[in-house]
Amino acid sequence: MAFDLSTLEDGTKLATFAGRLDMTATNEMSDSFAFSVANSKGSAIVDLSGVTFLASIGMRMLISAARSLSSRGYKLVLLSPTPEVKEALVVAGFDELIPICDDRDAAMAVLNEPTP
Repeated sequence: MAFDLSTLEDGTKLATFAGRLDMTATNEMSDSFAFSVANSKGSAIVDLSGVTFLASIGMRMLISAARSLSSRGYKLVLLSPTPEVKEALVVAGFDELIPICDDRDAAMAVLNEPTP
């Protein structure tokens, strides 16, 4: 599992994953992900385009980050999951909890929407 973090021009964090987000990978990088994204000042985009498998523990890590950001008035958006990963997220109902966007422009539009 590869994990990369960058900051976009507007301060939005962009976390990019590649590989299998299974139990081993999630346990190895969940602390660094939480520290750099869930505890950041600002919204975040999580690019899942390179993720080939997403286990329930990986989903739990994502929802935890989304809740942490939301509690401080920020948002988390999932970007470009592979068809298999998107299907797993939709079946689990994550599309009702965290916005899923197919491209970066749509993700930025969601982040720029007013918070209810």
